[in-house]
Amino acid sequence: MVPLSADLEHSPRDTILDASARCFMEHGFKATSIDDIARRLGATKGMVYHYFDSKSDLFFEIHQRAMDALVQAVDPEVRRRAPALERLHGMAHRHVETLIETQHYQRAVVEGVQMHLRVSTTEAQRQRLMQLQDRRRRYEQVFLKVLNQGINEGDLDATEPRIAIKPVLGALNSVINWYHPRYDDAPGSRERLVDGVVTVALRGLVA
Repeated sequence: MVPLSADLEHSPRDTILDASARCFMEHGFKATSIDDIARRLGATKGMVYHYFDSKSDLFFEIHQRAMDALVQAVDPEVRRRAPALERLHGMAHRHVETLIETQHYQRAVVEGVQMHLRVSTTEAQRQRLMQLQDRRRRYEQVFLKVLNQGINEGDLDATEPRIAIKPVLGALNSVINWYHPRYDDAPGSRERLVDGVVTVALRGLVA
């Protein structure tokens, strides 16, 4: 996966995506224009259109990369040979870390999805949105599978696992709405923040 961090060297396409995600996060998908993105880049909108046909195309690729980041972060924990409780904790930890690291992408996804659901779209756009939404559901199923394994092992508990996993992910995902990086953060403060979010989110599942 192409790095999403703004301080890493990007190709022109990556740089455009990064600028677009930040514009969408700060101003909203609807209010952001290609001109806004070009101004943030210090370039012409012709440069943006050289790589992307429309603002919707930018959104769909941002969505794809946001999901790529989450899947790749969590996958090693999913595959690790360990009790399900331990793996679920690791998955949640990597999930929140990645949300923070790619916050502008994740916020852009939330804003863009709501916008695309509210307005009329082309058939091709609806198909792409359905594919991305299906991928997000499959990602949720990975967490659900590990939860069910933990229930079978006796370390996790949920009367309705399919329902229980949704507020858990909701609690983890909330970090993109309220987290703000601080330049005076003490060493280890982000790690403690992630630990705190994960502890609260999983507390109701521990048997």
